[in-house]
Formats: sequence, C-alpha cells, structure tokens
Amino acid sequence: MTHRYRAPAANGAILAEPGFEAIPALVEANRKLLDRTDVVIGGSPLQAIRHWLRQDLFTDDDIFSAVVVTGHQPELSHPGVWVKNFALAGLARKIRAIPLHLIVDNDTLKSTALRFPTFHDRDPNSVRLESVAFDAFTGEVPYEDRRILSSEVFCEFLPGVLAQTRNWGYTPLLQRAWHHIDPAYELPLGAQFARIRRWFELEWGCENNEVTVSELSQTSGFRAFASHILSDLPRFRKVYNAAIRAYREVNGIRSTNHPAPELAEGEAPFWVRTANGRRERANTTSDVRALRPRALTLTLFVRVCLGDFFIHGIGGGKYDEVTDAIIRDYFGIEPPAYQVLSATLHLPLPNFPSTTHDLHQAERRVRDLQWNPQRHLTPEQLANPDVKALVDTHAMLAVNEPPYANHPARREWFRSLREITEELRPLVAGEMPKAEGELTRVQSEVHANTILQRRDYAWVLYPEEVLRPFLQRFLKS
Repeated sequence: MTHRYRAPAANGAILAEPGFEAIPALVEANRKLLDRTDVVIGGSPLQAIRHWLRQDLFTDDDIFSAVVVTGHQPELSHPGVWVKNFALAGLARKIRAIPLHLIVDNDTLKSTALRFPTFHDRDPNSVRLESVAFDAFTGEVPYEDRRILSSEVFCEFLPGVLAQTRNWGYTPLLQRAWHHIDPAYELPLGAQFARIRRWFELEWGCENNEVTVSELSQTSGFRAFASHILSDLPRFRKVYNAAIRAYREVNGIRSTNHPAPELAEGEAPFWVRTANGRRERANTTSDVRALRPRALTLTLFVRVCLGDFFIHGIGGGKYDEVTDAIIRDYFGIEPPAYQVLSATLHLPLPNFPSTTHDLHQAERRVRDLQWNPQRHLTPEQLANPDVKALVDTHAMLAVNEPPYANHPARREWFRSLREITEELRPLVAGEMPKAEGELTRVQSEVHANTILQRRDYAWVLYPEEVLRPFLQRFLKS
C-alpha cells in the first residue's frame, strides 16, 4: 500500500498522519516490538545495540526512557519543516520521553542563496522571486565540512535582504537571527544555521536533545550496524534494490534516482567521508570509522536501532515506505510506526483577490466567446428571428451528435457547427477585448499569489508575532 501525502495548501493548515492522539500508544507498541534478542546485528542482539546507543548519547538516568526522534539538514528550513521540532518536544513532555533531533550534517549544501518575494506598489506584475547569496558557491559539499568561503558575501547578506524587503510592513526575524552568527565565522555553515535555530527554540520553549549524524556515526551502535551490513552486503543489496524497484513500480516512477539509486555490485549504502571534505560511495573495504549513512540507511538505522518513534516530513514519509520493506525483508520484523507531519504558513504579505476559480471562469469566458458565442447573446439579439434560428439549429445539432464510428456524418456535423459558430461570433466580438483584458488581469494576480503564498520560504523571513505562536501550538499537540 502506498500513501499519497500532500502538503497542506491553506494558510495555517496541518498534515499529521497518524493524528497526535494516536502517538502515545504507537510509541509503546514500537518499544515492545524493538525490545528483542532474536534480531542479531554484528553478533549482538538488537536489544543490546539499542542499549549501547542510549549509553553513548544520553545520561544514565535516561537510558531506559522512550526516545522520540526527528531530523533535518541544518539549513534555513521553512516553518512546515520546523514544526517537527516543536511537535517532538511536546510529545516528549506528554509521554516523558527523550526528544532527539538529528542534524543531518552528512547531507550536502545545495544552494547558498535565500529566496524571497519582492513587489512594488500593489502591482501584481511587479511581483518577483528574488534571492540573495549568503556565501560563495563552489559545488555541493557535506555540511559537516562546509566552512564559510566568503566572509564578505556573508556580511553583505543581511543588509541585502533587508533592503529588498523594506516595504513588507514588518522586519523579518532574520535581523535578530543574524546577531547569533559566530562573528569569527569559525563554525561550519550548517552549524551556524543550527545555532540560530536552536537559540529561538530555547527562547520559545522547545527543548530537544541534538546530535549530528557525523557524531552518531562514531557511536559503537552505528559501527556495529555498519559492519554488519558490510559483512552481509550481497543479501542486504538484494533486499534494498528490490524495495526500491517495488516502490517505483507501485508509484509509476521511471527515474533511476528516485526514491534513491539502486546499489551497484559491491556498493554499500553509505558514504565515505574523505580527507578533502568530499564524499565517496562506500564498499566492503571502506573504513567503518569514515562511514556516513545515506538517506534510507539513516532512517533504517534510527527507526530500528535507536528510536522508539520517528516524526517524518512529507518526503521522508513517502520514501520510508521503502525502509518499511527493507525492515520486513532484511530484519524479519514488522516496521515500527512513524508519523508524517508538515504544515503551511504563508508570509504575512499583501496578496491579490483573484483565485484559481476566478482564473478558470475568466478562461472559460474567453473560450466561450470564441467557440460558444450563443451563450453570450443578449435578449435583444435573440429577438432577431435569423439569430434565433441559428441558435436553435446549434442547440439541435448539439443534442444530436453522430456516433464516433460514423465518420462521414461526424465531419458534416462538425462543419455545420463551425459555420453556425462563425456566423454568431461577430455578434459578441465587442465583448472579447473586455474578456481578454479581465483574463490578463486575473492571470497576473494569480501568478503573483503563487509567488507571495509559497509555503517553502525560510523561517527567518517571518515576523516573530506570526511564527512564534504558530510553532508553539505544536508544543501542546
């Protein structure tokens, strides 16, 4: 069975599957499912692997508590992503669990620019999607090794954004956030962004434990897991690739890169961190100490070996259907339940009244004036006997369409309809400029709204009075 998770469209809307009320029971069920000795990883029972990880990551007082987990790359994410951290903290308080946020610093930085909308004088045609760079870009590098390359670009970023957003009617949180950047620029870029996110979380009552994936990769539990996969790679590769192929078939995906590339002969589901700050594909001879998990492998490890419940975003939730299949077929157990959580919050910017419904109506009117002019004739025009005869003939033809198999009759039918339409069209020609002008206006307003109301703008572009209460709702979910 495949799930069709869709990002919520309305401002303030939430996607939560399953609902928050179901999670406490699912956490307890997952704990019982994973507390077992019959699943062996690297010569040790799963129960022991999970215990070692808790010893490595938490205090002695916490090692027997439930662990609830979420994670994301250390980027300037949008509020729909950030809600997972607040929901995590709220859930942990509710069930007295340990909240753990994974900073996925082994993923690569793919852009060094912040996107945002600009506009002038309430003119829909002036709305643009602009961007300002916060650093130079020289290609993708893992966050754990990505230092700031240009302090000059980094320093110019804040005034550059504020200059282009000065007519927004509020000051974005970016102005406060940038004061928490390390002034010496010694921290990696991802760590800088994690630092400012963490500062606001603590101020707003969201307290989670955090660990980077690069740190997680150095634990005894992860190394035992990775060593086990490398030593059993042919069987794991067979299960892994079969799960990916099954997902593609069910979802009609032709791309060989989605949800992930299949493993080649001898290829392991890890990255190798190299001395030059890049990453390479792992194989059976790779040094376990330099391994980092790929996306599917990370959630596989976290859901089976570390956590008792995982909160995914939409993308991770869809792709973890693959992970579910790997858990069933490789470890021989039912996969633990997880939640898919996301939300939509628009920037509090002025928008335009036209909607997609208005656009469909305007398009239909222009189309009808061209191809169904009889629908727009005035009573005075219909009072003309010649016009009425044409309209009546058109109506008669419309309800007496010949069957598709009768090609000669259909050709004659189409010809008759076209001739009548061409005779009636001049009667409504005066309406066309107005209709086309209205269509142009509506098109420009709807296009402007698609830019102004995107859901993926970074959280630093919002005002605190809008963002803070929205996120804090999830502390009580």
